[in-house]
Amino acid sequence: MESLNQFINSLAPKLSHWRRDFHHYAESGWVEFRTATVVAEELHQLGYSLALGREVVNESSRMGLPDEFTLQREFERARQQGALEQWIAAFEGGFTGIVATLDTGRPGPVMAFRVDMDALDLSEEQDVSHRPYRDGFASCNAGMMHACGHDGHTAIGLGLAHTLKQFESGLHGVIKLIFQPAEEGTRGARAMVDAGVVDDVDYFTAVHIGTGVPAGTVVCGSDNFMATTKFDAHFTGTAAHAGAKPEDGHNALLAAAQATLALHAIAPHSEGASRVNVGVMQAGSGRNVVPASALLKVETRGASGVINQYVFERAQQAIQGAATMYGVGVETRLMGAATASSPSPQWVAWLQSQAAQVAGVNQAIERVEAPAGSEDATLMMARVQRHQGQASYMVFGTQLAAGHHNEKFDFDEQVLAIAVETLARTALNFPWTRGI
Repeated sequence: MESLNQFINSLAPKLSHWRRDFHHYAESGWVEFRTATVVAEELHQLGYSLALGREVVNESSRMGLPDEFTLQREFERARQQGALEQWIAAFEGGFTGIVATLDTGRPGPVMAFRVDMDALDLSEEQDVSHRPYRDGFASCNAGMMHACGHDGHTAIGLGLAHTLKQFESGLHGVIKLIFQPAEEGTRGARAMVDAGVVDDVDYFTAVHIGTGVPAGTVVCGSDNFMATTKFDAHFTGTAAHAGAKPEDGHNALLAAAQATLALHAIAPHSEGASRVNVGVMQAGSGRNVVPASALLKVETRGASGVINQYVFERAQQAIQGAATMYGVGVETRLMGAATASSPSPQWVAWLQSQAAQVAGVNQAIERVEAPAGSEDATLMMARVQRHQGQASYMVFGTQLAAGHHNEKFDFDEQVLAIAVETLARTALNFPWTRGI
């Protein structure tokens, strides 16, 4: 398919431009207002049918949502930075999801591709040794940085949209492009799943770049994501004078400290890896005051959903026990969730066969042994598979300037065209009449 390769080569400058634009205007989870308007306009101009905001994001299923003040402040910031007025109202209030549909009108299955759009809460390196800073596209938004490649993912999604539209005559069935908010902290996918965006999908592919995979390698069935639950525990006690009347107090700090020790003493599971981590503890108001409040930010993980649930349930017991011991109240609030990844073997094999044809791909492999973190696209995969569809998660290797979630993160932009061509081949070469 020489014409496909030529088209994508001609698209490469746009891929770089989009990536650098999103990188410069980095926006973290649920406040991707400017990003979403740019994506929506590009897809609209191509002729895709769009479902936006509340149409594709279930309000009650959103997790880790910023407070109202932050949402409004970031909404106004996005407007000042060029968010497109014809689209931004659809995303107001933290509903920054997009689904673009291309219905060919010819019989065939529904094929979906998912990319994520959010940045991290991180301040970017401000030094000439860092290419984005040196070349003028480092983040202009304080405390927000694309340090995980989602700027590249969004560019890949737009490049794929252009490519599939260009070669639409070779497609059958329906193509859905899912642009997801708030992947960081595994906060956004459940809201889109609960809105039904993948309920009709027969073949599903999620995409990531980097993650330690070398340039030229494509992992077509990444199965090393851990199930996870992320939650906050708010302890509420009673303040008292620490010197004059300590017995009148109920110490929330001590309850949180006891809970922290108990959480890190949870026994491992015999069936696979498990993790628990208290990443933040905040408590107290003054040196001579019995602390009346405390906050723990906690995550559990497991090699399977069963293992993660085991750790999560033990964690809840430990927290409740600590609260009871010190006579304080406690409330837990879910902040993020994902399941383990279990790619569909037949779909993985198809993805491998297509990746192997792309210039710049040295090897297309099924999986890697190295442990990964957690990724909420697994919730979309699981829903598709429960509905008898097939799903997988692809990782496109690339050279990194620094590791993910690092202030010096950057990647070789050649990976963008490789990913677009691989995904386009996945659809354009698909045996639409018989499936796989």
